[in-house]
Amino acid sequence: IDDRHEGEGLFIVFENNLVEVVDISVGGLKFRRPPFRLDIGHRFTFELRSAYEDPNPLAKGVAVVRACKDDWVAIEFVRPTFSLMKVVGRHIGRLLLGRSHLFRH
Repeated sequence: IDDRHEGEGLFIVFENNLVEVVDISVGGLKFRRPPFRLDIGHRFTFELRSAYEDPNPLAKGVAVVRACKDDWVAIEFVRPTFSLMKVVGRHIGRLLLGRSHLFRH
């Protein structure tokens, strides 16, 4: 479960931007690079959304930028909340088993 998994259907909302997630793990994620610069070490708040479930207003967190490339940005979750981890766990469960196996909706 700690491996990186495809992020299809996940989106991150931060600084008034909705950006597609490329891949995700329990420790962080990669998203498509937005049209503005994000420096390594930049810390920001975000919300994680899934196209497969209703938005969970509690699925928010704090992240720090760990790497930037031309087409993606990698972030690490900082003390992730249980609600955030529920969204991550359900997504990974859908990928691995075709259904959400870790948490009830």
